[in-house]
Formats: sequence, structure tokens, C-alpha cells
Amino acid sequence: MAPLLIIGCGNPLRGDDAVAWRAAERLAESLRDTDALVRTSHQLTPELAEAISQARRVIFLDADCGRRPGEVALRPVEPASSLSDLFTHQLTPERLLALAKRLYGSCPEAVLISVGAGSFEFGEALSPEVEAALPALLEKLYTAGGIGLQPCPGNS
Repeated sequence: MAPLLIIGCGNPLRGDDAVAWRAAERLAESLRDTDALVRTSHQLTPELAEAISQARRVIFLDADCGRRPGEVALRPVEPASSLSDLFTHQLTPERLLALAKRLYGSCPEAVLISVGAGSFEFGEALSPEVEAALPALLEKLYTAGGIGLQPCPGNS
């Protein structure tokens, strides 16, 4: 069982939508000698449920067009109460946790760290605000994942 699974979601060719990929790639480099698992995906898919069920903690990363560009936010994620609309166009972290629980009998604690995005234009460059937010995003990742100096609350 991997104690930590990090899933960066977005499109690396659509401007600020690449912020989760960039953060996940940087994190993967610094975690090479740990048992944390870092994945990137264009979108959340049912296939991720198995890996989620095997983790003690999951951190979802994503761009958020509803926030001010560069604003970093963290919120806990609980499994959805219903799987009735599971196979819609967009699978949310909540539905994916519920799917892991239903299929594999295990649902780890999870958080979503999002970064406000302003540009989804074609291209690999992040906007200046989102680029400047990467250090804050990585800091939240390290804290939420219990990576480094302090253990996560409740997971000794």
C-alpha cells in the first residue's frame, strides 16, 4: 500500500490547465526515493480507483477557473453519497473515492488542492500569476502529504 498518491489532472497543452501537471512533475522528481506515487492524467477516470483504494492518503491537483488566477486553495474531499451518475463526462474526486470504496472496499482520506487559472489557450506556458503560485502549491502539497518534517494529522 502506497501511503501517498498524488494525482495531477489537466491538459499540459492548454495554458494554466497544465499547473497540476507541472506541480506533479516537480514533486515526482523530489520523491524518487520514497514510496509515494505521483500520476498525471488529462481527466479523472474510473481506472484510477484501484490505485486510490491502495493509498492511505490521496491528493488531487487541478486548475480552477472559478478562482482568481494564482489563488491556491485546499479542501477535504469525501466520497460521493451516490454513484448514480458515475459515468458522466466529468468524474469528480468525490465520485472516484466512492468508486474505490464500492469496488475495492477502501477509501483513503483525500484533499483537493486547486489553483485559480485564467488562461486555457493553446500553449505550454502558464500565465505569470499561475507560474508565481507554483511554490505555494508545492508547499501545500508537502504539508497536505506529510512530506518532509511533519507527519500528517491522524496518520502516524
